[in-house]
Amino acid sequence: MDPVTHALLGGTMAVLFTPRPRLITASVVGGCAALLADLDVLIHSSQDPLLQLEFHRQFTHALLFTPVGGLVAALLLWWWARGRATFRQTWMMGCWGYVTAGPLDACTSYGTQLLWPFSDLRIAWSIVPVVEPVTTILLAIFLRLALLRRRRRWAVVGGITLGLWLGVAWLQHQRAIDMALFWAQQRGDPVEVLHVKPTLMNLVLWRAVYKSGPDIQSVALRPGLWEEARLYPGERARWIDPTKPLPGIPMESVLGQDVRRFVRLSDHFVVIHPRHPQVLGDGRYAMLPHTIDPLWGITLDPNRLERHAPFDTFRAWWPENAGVLLHMLLGREGVPAARTGIKIRQSHHLFPLHTGLRPGKGHQVFRATAEAVVTGVKRHEQLTP
Repeated sequence: MDPVTHALLGGTMAVLFTPRPRLITASVVGGCAALLADLDVLIHSSQDPLLQLEFHRQFTHALLFTPVGGLVAALLLWWWARGRATFRQTWMMGCWGYVTAGPLDACTSYGTQLLWPFSDLRIAWSIVPVVEPVTTILLAIFLRLALLRRRRRWAVVGGITLGLWLGVAWLQHQRAIDMALFWAQQRGDPVEVLHVKPTLMNLVLWRAVYKSGPDIQSVALRPGLWEEARLYPGERARWIDPTKPLPGIPMESVLGQDVRRFVRLSDHFVVIHPRHPQVLGDGRYAMLPHTIDPLWGITLDPNRLERHAPFDTFRAWWPENAGVLLHMLLGREGVPAARTGIKIRQSHHLFPLHTGLRPGKGHQVFRATAEAVVTGVKRHEQLTP
C-alpha cells in the first residue's frame, strides 16, 4: 500500500493500545514504525537487479520481525519520545505500528512473506489496490477524531469501519472470481491458476488472468454492487515454461538461472513482451485490465550469458487508453480497442454484458455474464474470415 495509508494504520493501531495521555506520541511512533518495513527497497545490487525483487516484502514484512522493527523505530525516535514515554513504552508503540505493515501489504496483489523464515510463501489476498482512497480517508478521519478528542474509542470505530470496508472488498473479489471461473468454464478453458485483482484506486473494475494449458488469458470484470455486472474479454498469450531452455540460453548459465528466478517471482505467469520481443514480462500486471502488456520484465541478451539480466519497467500510456479504462469503469458498451501494439489470437472486440439481471440474483448474474460473452465471441469468430 501507499506510505500514507501505512502511516495512518500504524498510528491507529498504536493508539488502540496506548493510554489516553500518550495518544499523540503513539500515533507518531506507530505511524513512523509502519513505514520502516518498506525500507527493503534499499536492498539492491547493481550487478544483480533481481535481488531487489527477491527481498521486496520479504523479512522486513514478516510477523516474526515485528519486535526488531519496533525496536528500530524506538531507537530512531527516542530523541523525540524521551520525556513523553519510557523507552519500553516507545518500543511497544513501535511494535504495534510495525506489525500492521505486512498484513496491509498482503491485502494487495503482489505477495508478502508474512511467515518468513518458516515459509517463503508470498501471501496475496488481492482485495484492495496499492492505492485505495476510501481506506486512506477512513483511517485519516477516525485517527484525527481520536487525537482531537483524546478518545481511543474513535480508533476502535475506525478499525471496525475499516474491517467492514475490507469485507466489501473481499465480497467484490469473490464475485469477480466467480465470474472469471464460470466464463472460463463456458469457453472450455481448464483453469490451472487464477489471479484476480482490483484495478488502481477502485473496487469496481477488476483484472483476472488465468493459466490454461500453454496459454494465459486476461479478462476485465465489473461485478457491480447495485448495477448490472459486465465482463470484457481480453487477450491471450503463451507462457514461458522454465523447464525448457530458451534458444541460445543454457539453463546452467547466469542468464538461464535469472530466467528461472524471474519465473518463480512472477508465479510462472511469464510471457514474451508484445512490444519488446527480447523481454520476458510478468503477465499478471498491465496498465489496462484486459490486456497482456507487462509492466516490467527482464531483458535477455544471449551474447551476455554470464551476466545478470537487466530489470526494466514498461509503463507506456496513451491518451486513448484512458477512454478505454473509463468506459469499463462506467460499465458502458462499445469500448474502443486499446492501444498496446499487441498481436493476439483472439479478437480485440469486447463483448460487455447486458442481461437486465440485477446483482441480487447471485450466480444468475455470473451465468448470464458468461453465456452472453461466449455467444458474442462465437458469433464474432463466425463472421471473421
